[in-house]
Amino acid sequence: MSEQDSSEKKSVEHFQFECKQCGFELDHEIGQNSLVCQSCGAVEPIDSQSFNVFQANPYESTVLNLVQDEPNEVRHHVRCETCGAGFDFPKDTHADECPYCGTNIIVPVNLQRQLLPDAVIPFDIAEEQANKSFRKWIKSLWFAPNSLKRLAIRKHPIQGTYIPYWGFDANTYSQYTGQRGTNYTTTIRVATVVNGKMVMKNQTVVKIRWRYVSGNVAHEFDNVLVPASELISNKLTASMKIWNLEKSQEYSPKFLSGYRSELYQVGLPRGFGYSKNIMKKFITRLVRRDIGGDHQRISSLDTRYERVGFKLLLMPLWVSAFLYNKKTFRFIINGQTGEVKGERPYSWIKIVSLILFIASIVGTGIYFAR
Repeated sequence: MSEQDSSEKKSVEHFQFECKQCGFELDHEIGQNSLVCQSCGAVEPIDSQSFNVFQANPYESTVLNLVQDEPNEVRHHVRCETCGAGFDFPKDTHADECPYCGTNIIVPVNLQRQLLPDAVIPFDIAEEQANKSFRKWIKSLWFAPNSLKRLAIRKHPIQGTYIPYWGFDANTYSQYTGQRGTNYTTTIRVATVVNGKMVMKNQTVVKIRWRYVSGNVAHEFDNVLVPASELISNKLTASMKIWNLEKSQEYSPKFLSGYRSELYQVGLPRGFGYSKNIMKKFITRLVRRDIGGDHQRISSLDTRYERVGFKLLLMPLWVSAFLYNKKTFRFIINGQTGEVKGERPYSWIKIVSLILFIASIVGTGIYFAR
């Protein structure tokens, strides 16, 4: 493939939102359904309706019409209308800023993915509030090195980013076989030493009586969320569970102005597979409750999924990282609630000291109990 100068590359269509009064760029206004000019303060409403999170796209027919299960990596060339510079847009991204002048640019999703976002949850937490949440989180960490707390007094650069999530709905019907365990008490004779002599004494013990059971349970799942990003650790994004989906708005690229936004990297079939793992954990709890008794054993569990639906949601996260002892620790902040999840270092000195302290207390208790 011959190299081609960036000036000769054809720029794809894209969105740049400019103020009608002064021509400066417009950014989404935190907590509002509007854009605001960063220069003159003019406000432009976003024409968007609330999204019904209980409606969904049909899963099976959509999968049949997919050209491929997993998305290809597509990179587009963009020419900034503000400074005229041409550049290749970052992979798996459809909203970012021009690397030369900082202007916000949004590339239409349909140029890079077959499935479009259904809804977006706009940012409610501003950057300064997000930094405060991070500082509070750092201060609250148990067993953290003392020097780590100094990070709490610094302001960290954080990137407002929309992360794609799949939301799955399904009606499930599960058949199971297993065993119900019921505790009962009985008395047994045991040998023990009393005053240096071996004697037999009665002792009450708890045993389990097992009984074969079978049955079925049903459940209707709504909005089982699965992160569709692989650029941020799935462990982090999956741990972010508290979202008010009722604040979702029908997708409009205007909500992305001023932020970075990722394209889904986890395809729809793979995402549904992940959601089934989440559902299975809940179904297993339902089965144990249905079996009843004091103990449960599940021998077989077969689940049928019907009326499967999905939606593609863009969730707001503040994303950043900090460096400690030459190691990078990433953290994310919920752009709707301020909840913080992140990687963190531990002080092994504090952990070992606590273990030794507990051991000394236990040892002292045993000594005086003799």
